Amino acid sequence: MKASVAGHWAALDDHFQHHVRLVDRFSDADAEAVVRMWLSEINEHGDCLSQFEREALVERYCELFETWPQ
Repeated sequence: MKASVAGHWAALDDHFQHHVRLVDRFSDADAEAVVRMWLSEINEHGDCLSQFEREALVERYCELFETWPQ
């Protein structure tokens, strides 16, 4: 039982560590930059958004606009 609980705590810790990285990725992007990147699917360096960056951009979009991107 203890190993199972420890495994759940470890999985939860991994989840929150991933979420911290998502939130941090575009934390400095303003509303205009977020909308531009979302619509163009291009990051601030001119590269196509990775899956991680898409997820991070959704987090930042929700933070700024309090809704999911369209």
